[in-house]
Amino acid sequence: MKLFLFMLLSIYVLCAATIDTKLYENVESEIYYKEIQKQIEADEKSKLKPIEISGEEKLHLSRVRSASSQKIQIDLYDLNPLSKKPISFKSYYYAINAVASMHVKQNLNRNMLREVNAKSIYSKQAIENIIEDEKPKLLSYQLQYAYYKLQEKNIEVKLKLLDAHVEEIRSTLFNTFSLLECDLDADIDVKMKLTDKEIEKISLQKIALEIDLEKALIEDSAKIERIKNKIQSIDTQYQEQLNKKIMLQIEQSLCMLKNKKSKVFFKLIDGIEINIKEVSTEFLPVYIEELKVLREIAKEVLGSTKLFFSSTLYESREMLSQIKGYFTSPIFVFNEQPISLLSLIKAIALITFGFLIGMFYKRWIARISRKWPDMSQMSIRLASNIGYYLIITISFIIAIGSLGIDMTSISLIAGALSIGIGFGLQTVVSNLIAGIILMFERTIRIGDTIEISDALRGRVTDMRIRSTTIKTFDNIDIVIPNSSFIQNNVINWTLDDISRRVHVPFGVAYGTDVDSVKKVILDELDQSALKYIKNDMNKKPEVWMMAMNSSSVDFELLVWVDWDNKFRPNSLKSDFLILIYNTLNKHGIQIPFPQLDLHVKHMPSDM
Repeated sequence: MKLFLFMLLSIYVLCAATIDTKLYENVESEIYYKEIQKQIEADEKSKLKPIEISGEEKLHLSRVRSASSQKIQIDLYDLNPLSKKPISFKSYYYAINAVASMHVKQNLNRNMLREVNAKSIYSKQAIENIIEDEKPKLLSYQLQYAYYKLQEKNIEVKLKLLDAHVEEIRSTLFNTFSLLECDLDADIDVKMKLTDKEIEKISLQKIALEIDLEKALIEDSAKIERIKNKIQSIDTQYQEQLNKKIMLQIEQSLCMLKNKKSKVFFKLIDGIEINIKEVSTEFLPVYIEELKVLREIAKEVLGSTKLFFSSTLYESREMLSQIKGYFTSPIFVFNEQPISLLSLIKAIALITFGFLIGMFYKRWIARISRKWPDMSQMSIRLASNIGYYLIITISFIIAIGSLGIDMTSISLIAGALSIGIGFGLQTVVSNLIAGIILMFERTIRIGDTIEISDALRGRVTDMRIRSTTIKTFDNIDIVIPNSSFIQNNVINWTLDDISRRVHVPFGVAYGTDVDSVKKVILDELDQSALKYIKNDMNKKPEVWMMAMNSSSVDFELLVWVDWDNKFRPNSLKSDFLILIYNTLNKHGIQIPFPQLDLHVKHMPSDM
């Protein structure tokens, strides 16, 4: 087995290919790219590779060169308007909008980074697990992987630039907030009321147009397209007024924040949150980020403690969301897979849960084993240990899988072992699994009387993990593999009820009174010392007439006996036959036997 595993691992190592890191980490990468280009052209001329593969290599090399030479830059926001005193609301709001827009870009780039990371993981696995038939595509895979790694690097650089510039604008916003010029509340309120009236007017116009559209659809009118265009125009006007209202609310909230009116500020923030739900999806992400910037400014002005206690339920949810982000953000990368604190905690919890389940399983086995005093301790211990380690192994595999760690090599070894088990230990494993099933299913127990075939009946005396021992009525111990009980039909005489009805056949001569036969048999049985069930009204002895044969009238005595009573041994069928024979002789009832009558039609003349 050790030699087999060594050979298997050696084959795996030889087949696996290594990553060419010079494609994306080399300082003089352009020189290396030219060498690769020459190699591709040489392979193409010599026709060592199909044209399609050479075309893919050229395409991937071009993409790698482009990504390697790309200069990462971002558009910088002009902070000069924030240097004027006092600062107008528009200048301050445009800076908030710039931060929000950059946050949206950051989120998009982070999503893109996750997608590229997933692609690079897949490409790396394709290289490391490449098979012989795919070897001609190895360079294509290497270039593809290098392109994804360069993309990751470029996105990370862009994210760093965005982070730095966002921090610069945020610091300026915090430092210049006290210089913000605010209009009178009355002026803002007047503008807000006018905007609300305009929004209400537009909403009514939209409702009227929607009603007209419904009529036009019913009447199949030619006005449909014109009405749809009007509705689209109304929607545009509605969005413009809604944006105007949100800007007024932001202006008012900033003024309230400047005057340290925290309750009014958070009430206005809640109103903005409600209004942005109606904003088109194009502007919604930016408005959501603007709200976050407003809360950051409030945190700077009011302080964290006051912010927490003055905020609404939404603020508490936002703080919980930040905590969640802390737990879900990656803390390190293992095998191209980002590992977060939450995933580590989850993996540890899964392993701990597996150990707890394993301990409870062992205790459960120990508890139920007391109900099986005849079962060997070896079988109990074996079932306990197998189940325990199986639970631990499964929980460990699930925990590793939850981290996203590649288990390809482990799966390969497990697959090879399973093939070996399948060919060499199939019967043994089948019996072991059948033994575990029988122990937990309890359809066959120690002490049960079972029948496997007409020639094999007896009492179960021992149950082990691989086999079961049966003692026949002739006191012969027979060891039977457990798989036989799973694959074949088994009669268990004592599974639910230990009583059994015995059929004792007998016959009398024609002309015998039937009622008299039944009466004398039952009376003699009642007065006898034979052991059978007497006090159960549903299990009273009976005599049935079964058939009228050529020389006898056939009866059966049906009597219930305890099949498995150690203190009152069962009366055998022989005892009941002896009772019937003696009873019939005692009462002068003739017991028939086969007779042959010979009729001679012609006598020989010499006799």
